[in-house]
Amino acid sequence: MSKQIFNSWGRVEKPLIEFIDIANRFADYGTSDHGESFLAYGNGRSYGDSCLNPGGTMLLTRSAKQVINFDPQTGVLQCEAGLLLSEILALVVPQGWFLPVTPGTRFVTVGGASANDVHGKNHHVTGTFGCHVNQFELLRSDGQRLICSEQQHRDYFAATIGGLGLTGLITWVELKLRPINNAFIKAETIRYRSLDAFFALCEESDENYEYTVSWVDCSGTGKRIGRGLFMRGNHAPALTETPAYQSKNRTFFFEPPISLVNALTLKLFNTAYYYKQLPDSTQQTVHYEPFFYPLDGILEWNRLYGPKGFYQYQCVVPTEAGKEATTDLLNEIANSGMGSFLA
Repeated sequence: MSKQIFNSWGRVEKPLIEFIDIANRFADYGTSDHGESFLAYGNGRSYGDSCLNPGGTMLLTRSAKQVINFDPQTGVLQCEAGLLLSEILALVVPQGWFLPVTPGTRFVTVGGASANDVHGKNHHVTGTFGCHVNQFELLRSDGQRLICSEQQHRDYFAATIGGLGLTGLITWVELKLRPINNAFIKAETIRYRSLDAFFALCEESDENYEYTVSWVDCSGTGKRIGRGLFMRGNHAPALTETPAYQSKNRTFFFEPPISLVNALTLKLFNTAYYYKQLPDSTQQTVHYEPFFYPLDGILEWNRLYGPKGFYQYQCVVPTEAGKEATTDLLNEIANSGMGSFLA
């Protein structure tokens, strides 16, 4: 087996690990008589080290990316685990279908989205990615191939969705898509000035908008704490004319010797971003790419953080503690002098 340096999207850990490219070689992944451990590695977009397996073997799934079957009448797609969500969208959007749940980047594999049970801007309406997986094949380290669903091998089905690859290798996934009229979103962006305003917008928006998300200025203190931009939207109805759109991706080509994200640049960027629109509220019909995947417009943006990389923190708090907990979190971040342009 060959070795190479692997890293996750945060680029903190960069271990040298043995690997196998599993394209058309699923039989190579089987029992090991010396206790070797295997872990699937898709497109390396996990923020933490959950996709890394130092001391073991990485199973590279990205080259297993065939569409096995797609029914444009029902929206049921069956594909190999290494297919990217971007490749699914390129196939199904022109035929009137969309992903039921999508994270903030479309450059993740369908196997990784299932194993991490990713969530999106419509979590309050449709749940997580795994809620829309009909079935998948799980290749176990003893060579078993199990078709897992709510009807078959339910225990493995439940443990593998969100199981981070620890139950075996997902070889293919069958996914139920959702219908759309076109590739556009009717979106609204609202500038708000406090956490009270944020929670009011949440309550107002959840019932009538499938997609809600907020950017918050995590460098704000005092009266500015919790201010941000609230974005909400729904898939556009049938349009007589669709706005012109051309995908434009730029690449951050180099790794700076130090992080370009620091207390000074954060305050400058976040202030500029907060005031990026003149009116407090704007409504427009936009293509799905900038609405769901704004950071995908800058490929390799994780290099901005320099050679030490970065950590991402996520948490869930009870609704009744939402304002107090969020206030404490934002105060802690602002006082530390560390933060993010994406919060």
